[in-house]
Amino acid sequence: MPKSKVFFFLLLAFLVGVAVRSFIEIPVAVLWVGAWGSAISIIVGTTHAKKKPIVFGLILLSLIAGMYRFAQAETRRPDLGGRYGKEIVFTGVVWDEPVRTASVQRLKVRVLSVEGGGVDTPFFTLATTGRFPRYLVGDEVAVRGTLERPENYDAFDYVSYLAKDEIFSTMFFPRMEKVAESMGSPLKLALSRIKYAFEVNIDRVLPEPHAAFLKGLTLGERESLPDELVESFNRTGVTHIIALSGYNITLVGRFFVDSLMFLTVPFYASFWIAVLGIVLFVTLTGASPSIVRAGIMGILILVAQREGRMYSIRNALALAGAAMVFYNPMILRFDAAFQLSFLATIGLVYLSPHVERLFPKLDLGVPKPSLGNIRQGKDILFPFKKTLVETLSAQLMVLPLLIYLFGRVSIVSPLTNVLVIMAVPYSMALGFLTGVLGFVWHPLSQTSGWVNWVLLEYKIRVIETFAAFPSASIELGQWFLVPLLVLYCFIGWKLWRK
Repeated sequence: MPKSKVFFFLLLAFLVGVAVRSFIEIPVAVLWVGAWGSAISIIVGTTHAKKKPIVFGLILLSLIAGMYRFAQAETRRPDLGGRYGKEIVFTGVVWDEPVRTASVQRLKVRVLSVEGGGVDTPFFTLATTGRFPRYLVGDEVAVRGTLERPENYDAFDYVSYLAKDEIFSTMFFPRMEKVAESMGSPLKLALSRIKYAFEVNIDRVLPEPHAAFLKGLTLGERESLPDELVESFNRTGVTHIIALSGYNITLVGRFFVDSLMFLTVPFYASFWIAVLGIVLFVTLTGASPSIVRAGIMGILILVAQREGRMYSIRNALALAGAAMVFYNPMILRFDAAFQLSFLATIGLVYLSPHVERLFPKLDLGVPKPSLGNIRQGKDILFPFKKTLVETLSAQLMVLPLLIYLFGRVSIVSPLTNVLVIMAVPYSMALGFLTGVLGFVWHPLSQTSGWVNWVLLEYKIRVIETFAAFPSASIELGQWFLVPLLVLYCFIGWKLWRK
């Protein structure tokens, strides 16, 4: 077996180990037995100069490592003892970007010291407060309120969802007062302030809900979107465009490449400028973990397209996924944004070549997309087929997960996505330009915002029109996953044989 394939299976085994341990409690004794078994297999293979036992031992060891890493992360919780349900007084720091809705803001607060002691510090709590006063990352706060134990509701594992961010307690409308500013990491504070200023620049030039929509596209923030519009997004299956996934980042990156090549900039120069553009985009939008992950996925897809061999990206994609999961094992099961972004990226890399074969005659009289045509700048003239293929590839890959998460599927999703996504890279690029120009000269930012308003209005109208169809979204229930997964396994087996 080639070394590259062994490396891939080692990474895959680690991910499988994390996934299995996230569903099943495995005793430490079993992990030790597995570790000893892998060691024996490696020793036997080494002494007898046989590769198969060595490879088997390494894969088993990687599987055990994944299980151990999840168990290690799971035990990282504070001992809050009998504090749940009781009033607590503490000082802490707003640790991450506040999540704001139309009526409240939710703050991840790092508790530094508790009045009276008796609690392991530091630890995190999620505090829900009124929309004002507005808090920022790095604000030191004095808090008095009741510490609550998180509880699951309906079919949603809210406890584990919070645990992935090391949050094991909540507070609702505590008394909170800001006592200092700019506490914590200087880099984190700088990125947070840049993001906040970026948001303000957008709010200054666009009305609602267009400003909220643009912040969803560029920053992945959808809390300020009207509930009616969010429901329209759900009914038409386009919610992913405001999740700032690797797919969205790819659209922007490729827009940079196509635009630069249209201006006769050489392909490889365009590629590296696009990569630098993505890095700048991630930085200016706050560089939160979810945005960084999306940026990595977007760059990987651009690399695959640059090489002209989509399958050559397999190990890089597996390495990126394993590295992200190693850093935070909880995201593999409990972070829907990571799951959707990763699956959509896999769909774009592996499914799109096969989906493209379903539309051999859909050329519309312009050059067929290929690496050569991309390098000649011709691909910019071929948006419809490219968008259709990529949309179907991403949608097919995430469909089982969407049914598992929401129990329904949008019938109008493919057509709505094609009509909307063609305008997404232009809106994101103009949105990025609007935010950046706001730091330079307001009239320029305003001009860019006005042009973008037309694109945003177009997308909103398309989404609302299709959402109004009586059967735009149908309830399937999770039972539908069984035949769907059987079908996917069959298709995967056929593709693997080829």
